Amino acid sequence: MAELPGGAALPLRSLAARPLRSLNAAEWDRTYDSAIAGWDEEPPPVLGELLAEHAPPPARILDVGCGLGTTARWLAGRSYTVTACDFSARAVQEARRRTPAGSAVRYEVLDITGHAPPPDPFPVVLDRGVLHTCPTRRERRTFAAAMARTCGPGGLWVHVGAAALSEEDALDQSCGPSWTTEETFLDAVGTWFTVLDLKIADFGRQKGVTDWPARYAVLRRREN
Repeated sequence: MAELPGGAALPLRSLAARPLRSLNAAEWDRTYDSAIAGWDEEPPPVLGELLAEHAPPPARILDVGCGLGTTARWLAGRSYTVTACDFSARAVQEARRRTPAGSAVRYEVLDITGHAPPPDPFPVVLDRGVLHTCPTRRERRTFAAAMARTCGPGGLWVHVGAAALSEEDALDQSCGPSWTTEETFLDAVGTWFTVLDLKIADFGRQKGVTDWPARYAVLRRREN
């Protein structure tokens, strides 16, 4: 289920009729200015378990599409070294405001899809709810390629995103959130990454709001 303005819930399949939210920074700035981010909450335990197994602290992590910084602060509280970025300057401004002084999280306004690879690639990159905002194959593969450049060969991508458990649950990829089947997900990432671990669990813990199926994947960047 997803949340509508005012807190009402909308069934997964009904999202297909909703207009596409533009995937540009200005649109997301307006979203953070005008809407309550009902999806924003700390991750459930499954993410911590995957990270502890594949990238234990104090691993250096880039939280891509960090939004209001909730996951970044959650990571820092578990002794990770965290850089958090978002292409929405408004989101980063609010994330900094919410982050206590002295926190280990460093924030940047950054669109990784249009940026050169960092001189020192991150050993771990994480997206929680970013890939599933990409409604087309081209956009999904553009994002996956950017994650590959950002973590470098041998690096890990930890992904959390909406999962369609059957073809009937998958939405028209031309509009709305990209609730992908496993086949669609692997098509997006397989050129650059090998899947090390994959689980299905709830995205969040808010009943009727974020307790919808999500794919938790740990992927390793191919060497070539």
